[in-house]
Amino acid sequence: MPARRRTSSAVEILHRRYVGDDPERKAALEAVRIHAEVARTIYELRTGAGLTQQELAKLVSTTQSVISRLEDEDYEGHSVTMLNRIATALNKQVAVVMTAEDSETSVLRCAFQQALRYLRRARGLTVERLSGLTGINRDELAAAECSPGYRPTPLTLHKLGRFYGLPERRLAVLAGAVRDVPEALAQSASRFAAQSESFAKLTKEERVALDEFIKVLKEE
Repeated sequence: MPARRRTSSAVEILHRRYVGDDPERKAALEAVRIHAEVARTIYELRTGAGLTQQELAKLVSTTQSVISRLEDEDYEGHSVTMLNRIATALNKQVAVVMTAEDSETSVLRCAFQQALRYLRRARGLTVERLSGLTGINRDELAAAECSPGYRPTPLTLHKLGRFYGLPERRLAVLAGAVRDVPEALAQSASRFAAQSESFAKLTKEERVALDEFIKVLKEE
């Protein structure tokens, strides 16, 4: 009798136990994810622009308490009108994207974004400094590291590959621009994306994970 596969992922266990194949629970979970993503995006854009909640509120003619609610991951009252006002104030645009992206592509993009963050931090670089060294727009670099729907241009992939000494095609695969994904790369990306992340200096474990993943990326 074959041994039963064990899992050490608490998230996987909880998801299977409380969500399973129930479509309503899956929809509710997706709604929670979207609300959290919108709240996190507003927070990151505001702090990235060096604004307090009060200052952003003044720019969009609302109150600090409204901005605070919008940045709360449990808040469900986001409106397109308010999001557009915030985007305009921060010189951004609101985009609605509907996609049927498969889980493998999502994992690859997660690994792509995490690898970019690790590589930059490993060299002690800010996004601003990396922009100056690569010639890539600062906002595009920030989107490459943080935006779930970001799709890099071929030129950006070329510049990143040249700067970090990585094959451009491998970066394109990770970014979801190439559908032919080598099995070894997919498995390595999955393991790497599952690593925990800290916003401070790279830990020893993060450094090992990065080095192992980069080694796979460089394989032709």
